[in-house]
Formats: sequence, C-alpha cells, structure tokens
Amino acid sequence: MRDLALFAHIILGLALIVLPIIILLNLKKKSSLVRQLSALSAGISWLLLLPAGYLYLIFYPATKTVIKAGAWPWAHSIVMETKEHWGLLLPVIATVAALLVLTGKQKESRKWWALTIVLAVLMAVMGRVVKMGAYA
Repeated sequence: MRDLALFAHIILGLALIVLPIIILLNLKKKSSLVRQLSALSAGISWLLLLPAGYLYLIFYPATKTVIKAGAWPWAHSIVMETKEHWGLLLPVIATVAALLVLTGKQKESRKWWALTIVLAVLMAVMGRVVKMGAYA
C-alpha cells in the first residue's frame, strides 16, 4: 500500500506541474479544453492531499526519526516543515486559478497558474531533499 500511495503522490504531483503548463500555453485560445483542464487541476490538487496525508501519517514518523538522527537534520527541520505548509496552500492556489478561468478571467489567472507551477516544482525538489536527508 505504501508504494501505491507513493506512486500516486508522485504522479499527481507531476500532473500538477504539467497541466498548469498546458493551461498557460493554451490560455489565449479560450477553448473549452482550458476550462476542463483547469477544473481537473484544481481537483487533482485536492486529491493529492490523500496520498500525501496517508504517507505523512503512517510512514513519515519513522522516516522523520532517521532524518533527524542523520547528517542532515535540517532536511526535516527546515525543508519538510516548509513543504508541509506549502502543501496545504497548493490546493487553494490551484482552485483560485481554476475559478478565475471558469469565470472568464483568463488574464488574471496567469499569475496564479505560474505560482501553482513554481510551488509544485519547489515542493518536488524539497521532497527529493528530504528523501536524500533520510539516506545522508
């Protein structure tokens, strides 16, 4: 079950990077595809909380102990703490971006989609740093 949750977490996270890029590239076309992808992105951002929460509650306590006892205790103290809080903001940001598209405010949504992409990429990098902290 752990691997399934981990793969779901990674795949949904990658989708939350790729879909907003596609949305930004097609925003000026005002097609129904952009509206559908916006709604899908917002949905995925909330769905991503399920495997993330499962991994965090069930498996992270042991990993946290290993990280804090290792050579990179800051990987938890700084990086994971930041990732946890930003992870709670990501669905809100993606939902605001989607609502702007769905209400016809495509131009205003551009910055929100860019923020979604940047935040999702940074969280992926931070996830990798935390993983490396467990092995350092």
